[in-house]
Amino acid sequence: MSFLDEFQATGLELLPIFFRKKYALLRDIDKSLQEIQRQNEQRCEQEIEYLMWEIRARNITPNTSLIRFSDDARGEQKHGIRIADEQVPLAVQAHDLVDTQIQQLDQYLKNFDEELRCGRDGVATTVSPASSLDGSTKSGRSGEGGRGGRKNIFDVGFVSKRC
Repeated sequence: MSFLDEFQATGLELLPIFFRKKYALLRDIDKSLQEIQRQNEQRCEQEIEYLMWEIRARNITPNTSLIRFSDDARGEQKHGIRIADEQVPLAVQAHDLVDTQIQQLDQYLKNFDEELRCGRDGVATTVSPASSLDGSTKSGRSGEGGRGGRKNIFDVGFVSKRC
């Protein structure tokens, strides 16, 4: 299977849709969390203002062990934590998916590069080996005398595994 066939067979067209849906879900959860945080901050500010007014009016003493946020404020905080806890695994999953996709694209690029190299090497090997001016084929460096002896016919340098 060629690089292009393999690349198209992976269903790559579906990934942008999947990514958009995953990130839209993360955005919606984040908006929900931000709204809960905003409401909670307002509630806490109101409660702090009320406590400060009570302390100034000397209706309560500033004993820190008795001053607490209301159950509603603490409930909102716990709800925000639950939402954030939902968001973390979704973000990790989206990150892993993107990372996997990048690794897959890197592998496709490597395979495509090997196919191109094999195509060039295939074209280069179909051309006759280096010929001398008199038409005879010589191996080794031209213009240099050798020590003679047997040549290693298996030493052809790097050859791609796919060629």
